[in-house]
Amino acid sequence: MGERDRLVVDYGLLESSKTNLQDIKKALEGIDKHRADIHDIWGHSSIAGKMDDFVSNWDNYRRELLENVEDLGKQVETSLKSFEKLDLDLAKANEKKHGENGGS
Repeated sequence: MGERDRLVVDYGLLESSKTNLQDIKKALEGIDKHRADIHDIWGHSSIAGKMDDFVSNWDNYRRELLENVEDLGKQVETSLKSFEKLDLDLAKANEKKHGENGGS
């Protein structure tokens, strides 16, 4: 078989993607905690009101983005577990067929 006949799974990339998505999720969830902290820095009430409107709109988009990040994280986790299980199953099948040394 040639190189193109093989599936190569980068487990490190899947693991780091999972970790990065978890970090993004935490950051998006934590943004809301700072909302009250910045309200007073806008000064004039009309500017503060406009910024509240902006933040409210951002909250809606952030919520949607958070859902997408969570879904993607679940897909990465499922892919990682599926590839690990497949790898283990193939190793067991090869061992059963060829013995412990895999036919070497």
